[in-house]
Amino acid sequence: MQGKILITGGTGRLGTELKKHLEGDYVGSKDFDFTEHIKKGEYDLVVHAGAYTDVKKAETEPKQCFLVNTYGTFNLVHTYVDTPFIYISTEYAKKPLNVYSLTKKLGEEIVKTHPNHLIIRTIFKPNPWPFDFAYEDQYTQGDYVDIIAKLLAERIKSWDRKSREIEYLGTGRKTMYELAKRTRPDVKPNRVDEYIKQTGLSIQKDYE
Repeated sequence: MQGKILITGGTGRLGTELKKHLEGDYVGSKDFDFTEHIKKGEYDLVVHAGAYTDVKKAETEPKQCFLVNTYGTFNLVHTYVDTPFIYISTEYAKKPLNVYSLTKKLGEEIVKTHPNHLIIRTIFKPNPWPFDFAYEDQYTQGDYVDIIAKLLAERIKSWDRKSREIEYLGTGRKTMYELAKRTRPDVKPNRVDEYIKQTGLSIQKDYE
């Protein structure tokens, strides 16, 4: 059931890895701006992975984040209402605490109006872990981007393209610190509460 697939976010971290496992038309923001008028192509499936993902910066430019993640998603859903639609969301959309997670949650609500949709909540990190610290009190089902991309490709291929579903994609519950230590043994633990205290910004501790 491969057919012709349109994949937004094709030049991003996830899209780059996904290309290794799934054939399709991968488009980036420079050649396919889904916040503008979309010239509809003939596709059998749309995978919407394109997004504004800078969580911290979104707090200072919320309009741009809403434009991309919420209106852009509406624009795609409206354009491809007759084409099965997969939306790549975030684990933390369940209980949004900041601009980024709220825009992704609103994106989910828009996708739910599509007659044939699959919403996937996930998180993917660079491999190896690129930071000196990782949260010991923040939980995820996510994993490194190469692992998530392979799982995502398998799920895209197995979806029946008829149902209306929302699900988590990952490798089991763990802390970010536990995930980080797999590829960065010298990583140091820190805590979400410390980050909130230092920055005044809110981020989720858990996806549940």
